[in-house]
Amino acid sequence: MNAIDIIIKKRDGNTLTKEEIEFFIDRFYKKEIKDYQMSAWLMASFIRGLSKEETQHLISAILATGKILEWDFQVIDKHSTGGVGDKLSLVVVPLLASLGFKVAKLSGRGLGHTGGTIDKLESIPGFRTNISLEKFKELVEKIGCSIISQTEDLVPVEKEIYSLRDVTGTVDSIPLITSSILSKKIAGGARTIIFDVKVGSGAFMKDIKDAEELTSWLIEIGKSFGRDVKAVISDMDQPLGFAVGNLLEVIEAIETLKCNGPRDLEELAIEIVGTVASKDLAREVLRNGSAFRKFNEMIEAQGGDISNLSPSAKIYNFSIQDSGYVERLDAYLIGESVRVLGAGRYRKEDTIDPNVGIVLKKKIGDYVEKGETILEVYYNSEDKLKDSIELIKEAISISKDEVKRRPLIYSVYS
Repeated sequence: MNAIDIIIKKRDGNTLTKEEIEFFIDRFYKKEIKDYQMSAWLMASFIRGLSKEETQHLISAILATGKILEWDFQVIDKHSTGGVGDKLSLVVVPLLASLGFKVAKLSGRGLGHTGGTIDKLESIPGFRTNISLEKFKELVEKIGCSIISQTEDLVPVEKEIYSLRDVTGTVDSIPLITSSILSKKIAGGARTIIFDVKVGSGAFMKDIKDAEELTSWLIEIGKSFGRDVKAVISDMDQPLGFAVGNLLEVIEAIETLKCNGPRDLEELAIEIVGTVASKDLAREVLRNGSAFRKFNEMIEAQGGDISNLSPSAKIYNFSIQDSGYVERLDAYLIGESVRVLGAGRYRKEDTIDPNVGIVLKKKIGDYVEKGETILEVYYNSEDKLKDSIELIKEAISISKDEVKRRPLIYSVYS
Protein backbone atom coordinates (compact mmCIF):
# COMPACT_ATOMS: atom_id res chain seq x y z
CA MET A 1 0.00 0.00 0.00
CA ASN A 2 1.37 3.41 -0.94
CA ALA A 3 0.20 7.02 -1.36
CA ILE A 4 0.45 7.12 -5.16
CA ASP A 5 -1.76 4.06 -5.65
CA ILE A 6 -4.38 5.49 -3.29
CA ILE A 7 -4.38 8.84 -5.12
CA ILE A 8 -4.71 7.06 -8.49
CA LYS A 9 -7.50 4.82 -7.20
CA LYS A 10 -9.55 7.83 -6.09
CA ARG A 11 -8.61 9.78 -9.22
CA ASP A 12 -10.13 6.99 -11.28
CA GLY A 13 -13.36 7.15 -9.29
CA ASN A 14 -12.99 3.99 -7.24
CA THR A 15 -14.05 3.49 -3.63
CA LEU A 16 -11.30 3.49 -1.02
CA THR A 17 -11.26 0.92 1.76
CA LYS A 18 -11.16 1.73 5.45
CA GLU A 19 -7.54 0.53 5.56
CA GLU A 20 -6.48 2.73 2.63
CA ILE A 21 -8.03 5.84 4.15
CA GLU A 22 -6.50 5.10 7.56
CA PHE A 23 -3.11 4.51 5.94
CA PHE A 24 -3.23 7.76 3.96
CA ILE A 25 -4.30 9.95 6.89
CA ASP A 26 -1.91 8.32 9.35
CA ARG A 27 1.11 8.64 7.04
CA PHE A 28 0.24 12.26 6.24
CA TYR A 29 0.03 12.99 9.97
CA LYS A 30 3.47 11.40 10.41
CA LYS A 31 4.86 13.56 7.52
CA GLU A 32 5.59 10.48 5.42
CA ILE A 33 3.02 11.65 2.88
CA LYS A 34 3.76 15.18 1.66
CA ASP A 35 1.55 18.26 1.33
CA TYR A 36 1.52 17.96 -2.46
CA GLN A 37 0.32 14.36 -2.25
CA MET A 38 -2.46 15.28 0.17
CA SER A 39 -3.39 18.15 -2.15
CA ALA A 40 -3.64 15.69 -5.05
CA TRP A 41 -5.80 13.34 -2.97
CA LEU A 42 -8.06 16.21 -1.91
CA MET A 43 -8.54 17.26 -5.53
CA ALA A 44 -9.27 13.67 -6.58
CA SER A 45 -11.79 13.35 -3.73
CA PHE A 46 -13.29 16.72 -4.60
CA ILE A 47 -13.83 15.77 -8.24
CA ARG A 48 -14.73 12.09 -7.83
CA GLY A 49 -16.49 12.39 -4.48
CA LEU A 50 -16.46 10.23 -1.37
CA SER A 51 -19.30 7.95 -0.30
CA LYS A 52 -20.89 8.29 3.13
CA GLU A 53 -19.05 5.14 4.17
CA GLU A 54 -15.73 6.58 2.98
CA THR A 55 -16.52 9.80 4.83
CA GLN A 56 -17.20 7.87 8.05
CA HIS A 57 -13.85 6.11 7.64
CA LEU A 58 -12.17 9.47 6.98
CA ILE A 59 -13.65 10.95 10.17
CA SER A 60 -12.52 7.92 12.19
CA ALA A 61 -9.01 8.15 10.70
CA ILE A 62 -8.80 11.87 11.54
CA LEU A 63 -10.02 11.22 15.08
CA ALA A 64 -7.36 8.53 15.54
CA THR A 65 -4.60 11.15 15.25
CA GLY A 66 -5.64 12.85 18.49
CA LYS A 67 -7.66 12.72 21.67
CA ILE A 68 -11.42 12.79 22.12
CA LEU A 69 -12.42 14.95 25.04
CA GLU A 70 -14.50 13.35 27.76
CA TRP A 71 -16.76 15.40 30.01
CA ASP A 72 -18.41 14.78 33.35
CA PHE A 73 -21.51 16.56 32.06
CA GLN A 74 -23.36 17.02 28.78
CA VAL A 75 -21.84 19.60 26.43
CA ILE A 76 -23.26 21.24 23.34
CA ASP A 77 -21.61 22.77 20.28
CA LYS A 78 -22.76 24.93 17.39
CA HIS A 79 -21.20 25.13 13.95
CA SER A 80 -21.79 27.15 10.80
CA THR A 81 -20.86 25.75 7.40
CA GLY A 82 -19.33 29.11 6.48
CA GLY A 83 -20.62 32.45 5.35
CA VAL A 84 -19.87 36.13 4.95
CA GLY A 85 -20.38 38.37 7.96
CA ASP A 86 -21.25 35.28 9.97
CA LYS A 87 -20.38 36.20 13.53
CA LEU A 88 -23.24 34.06 14.83
CA SER A 89 -21.12 31.90 17.15
CA LEU A 90 -20.06 35.00 19.09
CA VAL A 91 -23.74 35.54 19.91
CA VAL A 92 -25.05 31.98 20.19
CA VAL A 93 -22.33 30.55 22.45
CA PRO A 94 -22.83 33.01 25.36
CA LEU A 95 -26.58 32.95 24.74
CA LEU A 96 -26.70 29.18 25.24
CA ALA A 97 -24.39 29.40 28.26
CA SER A 98 -26.57 32.05 29.87
CA LEU A 99 -29.48 29.60 29.56
CA GLY A 100 -27.55 26.99 31.55
CA PHE A 101 -26.03 24.91 28.75
CA LYS A 102 -22.36 23.91 28.76
CA VAL A 103 -20.90 25.00 25.42
CA ALA A 104 -17.49 23.66 24.37
CA LYS A 105 -16.65 25.07 20.97
CA LEU A 106 -13.70 24.16 18.77
CA SER A 107 -13.48 26.68 15.93
CA GLY A 108 -11.41 27.20 12.81
CA ARG A 109 -9.89 30.05 10.86
CA GLY A 110 -11.17 31.65 7.70
CA LEU A 111 -11.66 29.33 4.75
CA GLY A 112 -11.73 30.79 1.26
CA HIS A 113 -13.93 33.87 1.11
CA THR A 114 -15.57 33.08 4.46
CA GLY A 115 -14.43 34.40 7.81
CA GLY A 116 -13.30 32.23 10.72
CA THR A 117 -14.39 32.52 14.35
CA ILE A 118 -10.81 32.17 15.60
CA ASP A 119 -9.56 35.01 13.38
CA LYS A 120 -12.39 37.17 14.69
CA LEU A 121 -11.72 36.40 18.34
CA GLU A 122 -7.99 37.01 17.90
CA SER A 123 -8.80 40.58 16.84
CA ILE A 124 -9.71 41.18 20.51
CA PRO A 125 -6.62 42.46 22.38
CA GLY A 126 -5.13 39.74 24.56
CA PHE A 127 -7.67 37.04 23.75
CA ARG A 128 -6.12 33.55 23.72
CA THR A 129 -7.56 30.85 21.50
CA ASN A 130 -4.74 28.33 22.07
CA ILE A 131 -5.33 27.54 25.74
CA SER A 132 -4.69 24.04 27.09
CA LEU A 133 -7.41 21.42 27.05
CA GLU A 134 -7.33 21.36 30.85
CA LYS A 135 -8.01 25.10 30.96
CA PHE A 136 -10.68 24.71 28.26
CA LYS A 137 -12.52 22.11 30.35
CA GLU A 138 -12.17 24.24 33.46
CA LEU A 139 -13.70 27.28 31.75
CA VAL A 140 -16.61 25.33 30.30
CA GLU A 141 -17.40 23.90 33.73
CA LYS A 142 -16.97 27.21 35.57
CA ILE A 143 -18.32 29.78 33.10
CA GLY A 144 -20.46 27.58 30.90
CA CYS A 145 -18.65 28.26 27.63
CA SER A 146 -15.31 28.58 25.90
CA ILE A 147 -14.16 28.87 22.29
CA ILE A 148 -10.70 27.65 21.32
CA SER A 149 -8.78 26.80 18.17
CA GLN A 150 -7.87 23.30 17.16
CA THR A 151 -5.03 22.00 19.31
CA GLU A 152 -2.23 19.52 18.74
CA ASP A 153 -4.15 17.11 20.96
CA LEU A 154 -7.49 17.20 19.15
CA VAL A 155 -7.67 16.18 15.46
CA PRO A 156 -4.24 17.70 14.72
CA VAL A 157 -4.16 16.30 11.20
CA GLU A 158 -7.45 18.00 10.31
CA LYS A 159 -5.88 21.39 10.90
CA GLU A 160 -3.32 20.63 8.18
CA ILE A 161 -5.95 19.27 5.80
CA TYR A 162 -8.15 22.32 6.46
CA SER A 163 -5.29 24.67 5.54
CA LEU A 164 -4.59 22.81 2.30
CA ARG A 165 -8.25 22.84 1.26
CA ASP A 166 -8.27 26.61 1.69
CA VAL A 167 -5.49 27.10 -0.87
CA THR A 168 -6.17 24.28 -3.34
CA GLY A 169 -9.74 25.03 -4.41
CA THR A 170 -11.19 22.00 -2.63
CA VAL A 171 -13.37 23.73 -0.08
CA ASP A 172 -16.94 23.24 -1.31
CA SER A 173 -17.18 19.44 -1.23
CA ILE A 174 -19.97 17.88 0.85
CA PRO A 175 -17.90 14.87 2.04
CA LEU A 176 -14.85 17.03 2.87
CA ILE A 177 -16.97 19.63 4.65
CA THR A 178 -18.74 16.88 6.59
CA SER A 179 -15.49 15.18 7.63
CA SER A 180 -13.89 18.48 8.66
CA ILE A 181 -16.83 19.64 10.74
CA LEU A 182 -17.77 16.38 12.41
CA SER A 183 -14.21 15.34 13.28
CA LYS A 184 -13.77 18.58 15.25
CA LYS A 185 -17.18 18.35 16.89
CA ILE A 186 -16.76 14.70 17.90
CA ALA A 187 -13.22 15.31 19.18
CA GLY A 188 -14.56 18.14 21.33
CA GLY A 189 -16.83 15.69 23.09
CA ALA A 190 -20.13 17.44 22.33
CA ARG A 191 -23.15 15.13 22.63
CA THR A 192 -25.49 17.67 20.98
CA ILE A 193 -24.43 19.57 17.86
CA ILE A 194 -26.37 22.40 16.21
CA PHE A 195 -25.52 23.15 12.59
CA ASP A 196 -26.24 26.37 10.76
CA VAL A 197 -26.11 25.31 7.11
CA LYS A 198 -25.72 28.31 4.82
CA VAL A 199 -27.15 28.51 1.29
CA GLY A 200 -26.59 31.14 -1.38
CA SER A 201 -23.84 32.97 -3.26
CA GLY A 202 -21.68 33.45 -0.16
CA ALA A 203 -22.03 29.86 1.05
CA PHE A 204 -20.29 26.70 -0.08
CA MET A 205 -23.77 25.36 -0.88
CA LYS A 206 -25.13 27.57 -3.66
CA ASP A 207 -28.68 26.20 -3.85
CA ILE A 208 -31.22 24.78 -1.46
CA LYS A 209 -30.91 21.24 -2.86
CA ASP A 210 -27.18 21.12 -2.04
CA ALA A 211 -27.80 22.66 1.39
CA GLU A 212 -30.41 20.02 2.16
CA GLU A 213 -28.02 17.30 1.00
CA LEU A 214 -25.22 18.59 3.25
CA THR A 215 -27.67 18.81 6.15
CA SER A 216 -28.71 15.20 5.62
CA TRP A 217 -25.03 14.12 5.55
CA LEU A 218 -24.27 15.97 8.78
CA ILE A 219 -27.33 14.58 10.55
CA GLU A 220 -26.96 10.98 9.32
CA ILE A 221 -23.21 10.68 9.83
CA GLY A 222 -23.32 12.65 13.09
CA LYS A 223 -25.92 10.26 14.45
CA SER A 224 -23.82 7.28 13.33
CA PHE A 225 -21.21 8.53 15.83
CA GLY A 226 -23.84 8.72 18.58
CA ARG A 227 -24.49 12.47 18.45
CA ASP A 228 -27.81 14.30 18.77
CA VAL A 229 -27.83 16.60 15.74
CA LYS A 230 -29.97 19.70 15.11
CA ALA A 231 -29.82 21.96 12.06
CA VAL A 232 -31.06 25.21 10.55
CA ILE A 233 -30.71 26.11 6.87
CA SER A 234 -30.29 29.88 6.50
CA ASP A 235 -29.74 32.38 3.70
CA MET A 236 -26.29 33.55 2.60
CA ASP A 237 -27.07 35.35 -0.67
CA GLN A 238 -26.15 38.54 1.16
CA PRO A 239 -23.90 38.98 4.22
CA LEU A 240 -25.36 38.27 7.65
CA GLY A 241 -25.73 41.52 9.57
CA PHE A 242 -23.94 44.62 8.34
CA ALA A 243 -20.28 44.07 9.30
CA VAL A 244 -17.82 41.92 7.32
CA GLY A 245 -14.27 41.72 8.65
CA ASN A 246 -12.78 40.38 11.85
CA LEU A 247 -12.83 43.21 14.39
CA LEU A 248 -15.85 44.84 12.78
CA GLU A 249 -17.80 41.61 13.24
CA VAL A 250 -16.77 41.30 16.89
CA ILE A 251 -18.07 44.82 17.52
CA GLU A 252 -21.35 43.98 15.79
CA ALA A 253 -21.73 40.76 17.79
CA ILE A 254 -21.26 42.73 21.00
CA GLU A 255 -23.91 45.23 19.91
CA THR A 256 -26.26 42.32 19.19
CA LEU A 257 -25.67 40.93 22.68
CA LYS A 258 -26.62 44.41 23.93
CA CYS A 259 -29.82 44.28 21.82
CA ASN A 260 -28.52 46.96 19.44
CA GLY A 261 -27.49 44.69 16.58
CA PRO A 262 -28.94 43.87 13.16
CA ARG A 263 -32.36 42.26 13.15
CA ASP A 264 -31.31 39.32 10.94
CA LEU A 265 -28.38 38.39 13.19
CA GLU A 266 -30.55 38.41 16.31
CA GLU A 267 -33.36 36.50 14.59
CA LEU A 268 -31.04 33.73 13.40
CA ALA A 269 -29.34 33.47 16.80
CA ILE A 270 -32.73 32.99 18.46
CA GLU A 271 -33.70 30.36 15.86
CA ILE A 272 -30.47 28.42 16.44
CA VAL A 273 -30.92 28.44 20.21
CA GLY A 274 -34.57 27.52 19.69
CA THR A 275 -33.58 24.06 18.45
CA VAL A 276 -32.68 23.13 22.04
CA ALA A 277 -34.37 25.74 24.25
CA SER A 278 -37.29 28.16 24.53
CA LYS A 279 -37.07 31.09 22.12
CA ASP A 280 -38.85 33.29 24.65
CA LEU A 281 -36.21 32.51 27.28
CA ALA A 282 -33.48 33.19 24.72
CA ARG A 283 -34.95 36.62 24.00
CA GLU A 284 -35.20 37.30 27.73
CA VAL A 285 -31.49 36.62 28.44
CA LEU A 286 -30.64 38.98 25.59
CA ARG A 287 -32.93 41.69 26.93
CA ASN A 288 -31.76 41.44 30.55
CA GLY A 289 -28.07 41.52 29.66
CA SER A 290 -27.23 37.99 30.84
CA ALA A 291 -25.91 36.89 27.45
CA PHE A 292 -23.61 39.92 27.12
CA ARG A 293 -22.27 39.44 30.65
CA LYS A 294 -21.57 35.78 29.86
CA PHE A 295 -19.70 36.82 26.68
CA ASN A 296 -17.59 39.31 28.61
CA GLU A 297 -16.88 36.70 31.29
CA MET A 298 -15.64 34.27 28.63
CA ILE A 299 -13.49 36.92 26.94
CA GLU A 300 -11.87 38.01 30.22
CA ALA A 301 -11.25 34.40 31.28
CA GLN A 302 -9.25 33.87 28.07
CA GLY A 303 -7.23 37.06 28.49
CA GLY A 304 -9.22 39.39 26.26
CA ASP A 305 -10.32 42.98 26.79
CA ILE A 306 -13.30 44.44 24.90
CA SER A 307 -13.33 47.81 26.67
CA ASN A 308 -11.76 49.75 23.80
CA LEU A 309 -12.43 48.07 20.47
CA SER A 310 -11.91 50.37 17.51
CA PRO A 311 -10.54 49.45 14.06
CA SER A 312 -7.36 51.30 13.08
CA ALA A 313 -8.12 51.78 9.40
CA LYS A 314 -9.06 54.46 6.91
CA ILE A 315 -12.64 54.57 5.66
CA TYR A 316 -13.81 54.88 2.06
CA ASN A 317 -17.48 55.68 1.47
CA PHE A 318 -18.76 53.69 -1.50
CA SER A 319 -21.84 55.14 -3.20
CA ILE A 320 -24.06 54.20 -6.14
CA GLN A 321 -24.81 56.60 -8.99
CA ASP A 322 -28.40 55.36 -9.39
CA SER A 323 -31.47 55.65 -7.21
CA GLY A 324 -33.51 52.55 -6.59
CA TYR A 325 -33.80 49.37 -4.57
CA VAL A 326 -30.88 47.11 -3.75
CA GLU A 327 -31.55 44.04 -5.87
CA ARG A 328 -28.28 42.20 -5.38
CA LEU A 329 -25.60 42.28 -2.70
CA ASP A 330 -23.60 39.24 -3.67
CA ALA A 331 -22.20 37.70 -0.50
CA TYR A 332 -19.42 35.82 -2.29
CA LEU A 333 -18.07 38.96 -3.98
CA ILE A 334 -18.39 40.98 -0.78
CA GLY A 335 -16.47 38.24 1.01
CA GLU A 336 -13.78 38.27 -1.68
CA SER A 337 -13.56 42.07 -1.55
CA VAL A 338 -12.88 41.85 2.18
CA ARG A 339 -10.38 39.03 1.67
CA VAL A 340 -8.54 41.24 -0.85
CA LEU A 341 -8.32 43.99 1.78
CA GLY A 342 -6.37 41.59 4.00
CA ALA A 343 -9.08 40.06 6.19
CA GLY A 344 -8.55 36.58 4.71
CA ARG A 345 -5.80 34.35 3.35
CA TYR A 346 -4.65 33.19 -0.07
CA ARG A 347 -1.73 31.19 1.34
CA LYS A 348 -1.43 29.29 4.62
CA GLU A 349 1.26 31.70 5.86
CA ASP A 350 -0.64 34.92 5.07
CA THR A 351 -1.12 37.32 7.99
CA ILE A 352 -4.62 38.62 8.76
CA ASP A 353 -5.29 42.35 9.13
CA PRO A 354 -8.03 42.39 11.82
CA ASN A 355 -8.98 46.02 11.19
CA VAL A 356 -10.07 45.92 7.55
CA GLY A 357 -13.51 45.08 6.22
CA ILE A 358 -16.83 46.44 5.09
CA VAL A 359 -19.84 47.87 6.92
CA LEU A 360 -23.03 47.75 4.88
CA LYS A 361 -25.46 50.64 5.11
CA LYS A 362 -28.13 48.96 3.00
CA LYS A 363 -29.40 45.40 2.48
CA ILE A 364 -31.38 43.73 -0.30
CA GLY A 365 -34.78 45.41 -0.64
CA ASP A 366 -33.66 48.72 0.87
CA TYR A 367 -34.03 51.96 -1.09
CA VAL A 368 -30.90 53.99 -1.88
CA GLU A 369 -30.66 57.54 -3.23
CA LYS A 370 -28.23 58.49 -5.97
CA GLY A 371 -24.90 59.39 -4.33
CA GLU A 372 -25.89 57.88 -0.98
CA THR A 373 -23.28 55.71 0.79
CA ILE A 374 -24.28 52.07 0.42
CA LEU A 375 -21.27 50.70 2.32
CA GLU A 376 -18.08 51.79 4.09
CA VAL A 377 -14.76 50.16 3.25
CA TYR A 378 -12.19 49.94 6.08
CA TYR A 379 -8.74 49.68 4.48
CA ASN A 380 -5.01 50.06 5.17
CA SER A 381 -3.65 49.80 1.62
CA GLU A 382 -4.59 51.99 -1.36
CA ASP A 383 -3.75 49.22 -3.84
CA LYS A 384 -5.87 46.69 -1.99
CA LEU A 385 -8.69 49.24 -1.78
CA LYS A 386 -8.71 49.59 -5.58
CA ASP A 387 -8.92 45.84 -6.08
CA SER A 388 -11.63 45.58 -3.43
CA ILE A 389 -13.75 48.31 -5.06
CA GLU A 390 -13.73 46.48 -8.38
CA LEU A 391 -15.25 43.45 -6.68
CA ILE A 392 -17.76 45.58 -4.79
CA LYS A 393 -18.96 47.17 -8.04
CA GLU A 394 -19.60 43.72 -9.43
CA ALA A 395 -21.39 42.62 -6.24
CA ILE A 396 -24.10 45.29 -6.22
CA SER A 397 -27.02 45.92 -8.54
CA ILE A 398 -29.90 48.40 -8.22
CA SER A 399 -33.46 48.03 -9.51
CA LYS A 400 -35.93 50.80 -10.23
CA ASP A 401 -38.70 48.45 -9.10
CA GLU A 402 -39.30 47.44 -5.51
CA VAL A 403 -37.38 44.29 -4.59
CA LYS A 404 -38.83 41.48 -2.49
CA ARG A 405 -36.75 40.65 0.57
CA ARG A 406 -35.40 37.11 0.77
CA PRO A 407 -36.32 34.73 3.62
CA LEU A 408 -33.59 34.39 6.25
CA ILE A 409 -34.50 30.87 7.39
CA TYR A 410 -35.48 28.03 5.05
CA SER A 411 -35.72 24.93 7.24
CA VAL A 412 -35.29 23.87 10.86
CA TYR A 413 -34.41 20.31 11.95
CA SER A 414 -34.88 19.95 15.71
